[in-house]
Amino acid sequence: MFIPTPEYKIILKKIPILCVDLLIIYDDKFLLLERDNEPAKGEYWFPGGRVYKMETIKDAALRKAREEVNLVCDFQYIVSIEETMFKKTAQMYTDVHTVNVVCKLKTDSINELTIDNLHKNYKWISYRDVSKLNLHRAILNPLVIEFGKPIK
Repeated sequence: MFIPTPEYKIILKKIPILCVDLLIIYDDKFLLLERDNEPAKGEYWFPGGRVYKMETIKDAALRKAREEVNLVCDFQYIVSIEETMFKKTAQMYTDVHTVNVVCKLKTDSINELTIDNLHKNYKWISYRDVSKLNLHRAILNPLVIEFGKPIK
């Protein structure tokens, strides 16, 4: 579902956007994508994006896994609900506020993995290596919940 840019700009200025963030697990590692657009350009995040009207959280999560990284996944459960707020930068037309439902997904194969044009790189990372990255709290919080130990 495509929302014309003028209409989407009005929506962004007025209300938070509901999104799914995907904690995709494969071989005891999880997937992070390097963003190639604002907000948070150049930072690593979970795959994910907007939930469409009349779309369930589960269906949105499975759709975003296919769209962003071309993976067929099994939906496991909702890990947490997070929120992000980004102040407008020169490359943005408004502040951005999202409410993110973090969903755990598993996949049996990463042979078909490809990333969309909104990202420039990806990495599979183990929980023990999380501290090596400078990740936003909206990524760190669900990892601590899921893996049950503090990040060192």
